[in-house]
Amino acid sequence: MADSIHPTDLQPQTIEVKKVESISHVPTQASPCFPQEFVSSSTIKEGAVTSIPNETEYPTGIRFAILTVSLMLMVFMVALDTTITATAIPAITTQFHSITDIGWYTGAYLLPIMALQPSFGKIYTFFSIKYVLLCALLLFETGSLISALSPSSSVFILGRVVSGVGAAAIFGGGMVLISLAVPIHRVALYMSIMSCMYGAAGLTGPPIGGLFTSSARLTWRFCFYINLPFGGISVLLMLFAFREPKREKMKLTIKEKVEKMDLAGTTLFISSTACLFLALQWGGNSIPWSDSKAWGLMLGFGLLLITFVALQFTLGENATIPPRVFSARSIILAQLIAILLTSASASGIRSLPYLLSVTFTELFVGVGVSWTGIYNPFMIIGTAIYIIGCALLCTLQVDTGEGYLIGYQILAGVGFGSTLALCATVLRVNVSDEHIPVAGVLASFAPMFGGTLAASLGQNIFRSSLVHKLLQSVAPELALQIVQAGARGGAAVVTADFKGVVLEAYNYAVKRTFLVSAVVSGIAFVCTLGLKWKKIEKKGQESSVTANPVGELEVRTS
Repeated sequence: MADSIHPTDLQPQTIEVKKVESISHVPTQASPCFPQEFVSSSTIKEGAVTSIPNETEYPTGIRFAILTVSLMLMVFMVALDTTITATAIPAITTQFHSITDIGWYTGAYLLPIMALQPSFGKIYTFFSIKYVLLCALLLFETGSLISALSPSSSVFILGRVVSGVGAAAIFGGGMVLISLAVPIHRVALYMSIMSCMYGAAGLTGPPIGGLFTSSARLTWRFCFYINLPFGGISVLLMLFAFREPKREKMKLTIKEKVEKMDLAGTTLFISSTACLFLALQWGGNSIPWSDSKAWGLMLGFGLLLITFVALQFTLGENATIPPRVFSARSIILAQLIAILLTSASASGIRSLPYLLSVTFTELFVGVGVSWTGIYNPFMIIGTAIYIIGCALLCTLQVDTGEGYLIGYQILAGVGFGSTLALCATVLRVNVSDEHIPVAGVLASFAPMFGGTLAASLGQNIFRSSLVHKLLQSVAPELALQIVQAGARGGAAVVTADFKGVVLEAYNYAVKRTFLVSAVVSGIAFVCTLGLKWKKIEKKGQESSVTANPVGELEVRTS
């Protein structure tokens, strides 16, 4: 047996190993030397135990399968709630005689999701992820039940707000849960699986909503009743399957946790998000952008956001979004890519071929990244393909064959699906373990923020382009009637001689929207080139380093 070694005999960052007969509870492979990168040059205190970074005990087998199903149901439920509601709105406005409330039927749901997600990142940091997520599920279900039973438009909107608060926690909580329940080299695969649930909701939501609203027996209320079984099953599965790992910050007292919650930052962020959301809802729709309400809201958004950012740097680790989270270049770029790509996508393309290609590509890329451990090539090539797809869509004419249209959309879908889900993977790989809750919430917030921007941006670009083209051929009064009639009714308000003009105007407006998508995705492509190249390695097994009472360092192995 080798001689004992005292700490005073050791050179900094160098350590020899004494193999002993005692057996640790942690298995490892016997090694002639202990990895130097895991040992601090500072003195190890007597009795201290340092764990080597490694693979945590993750759920496996039936427990992991049940947890995966629970997460899939949760994500599908909150995503379905967005897509299915759009088809129910006409029936809801008819029953409640509330045409002026249309904007709030979706806005009351989306606003709390956008405004509260960063705050839930802080909540997940200090409180039990499992029980916060379960409370969020119950809150979402309560909101769905209120909407389903609502006797008036105002009660329906209240239900949408309650559901939105629950969904804000569920969106980010699902990402956090994946980061804790899945080994890091498999995160890309499971992030892709969860992203596929959004695609599935986009594909199934409209037909299911149409089925309910067209049925005299079921009615639009079943668009919200349908959430109840999904949520109930998710709660039961989550209770059984997820065993939350212990975290140091969970041990703080309630008072200490509240003091670290950054209530001022939360208030500023909610206020700034509300200003932005209302500006995007009203600007160019109910009021022109030149109206003082529109630009005043945008000004308020800018000032409140600047104040929020300044406060985050002042508070440091106690901030809602600790500045250290963005210390890595790749984290900032991944957020920009997610916002830009969802902006480009949501402003232009939302069709069956596109959604199908996005869904299947996300699965393929998730498997590819988990196998190779490298995400950069997928993101760079994917964004380039998306640009090509958008550019080809800009070439569409009124008489372009349907095959070309479908092919171009599939190409764009392949590019989009190759990139977006990996943005969450980039955050997970480049963030420290203590910031996993914040990173998980940011991973879900960025696409949501980009999609909200795109909905307003795309609508305003399309509308202004359509009006501009129509005014070249028809009187202003007729142009206004065509725009108000919408895509399906636009040709019905003009004579046969002008139908070709209307089709050309719509084609021009669509191509202008796709052109903006191509430009925005080009910026995203530049961001992908700046991502740091990093290979995701499988983690080894854990060892423990212990300083015994007489100061001798030992590595215990089995």
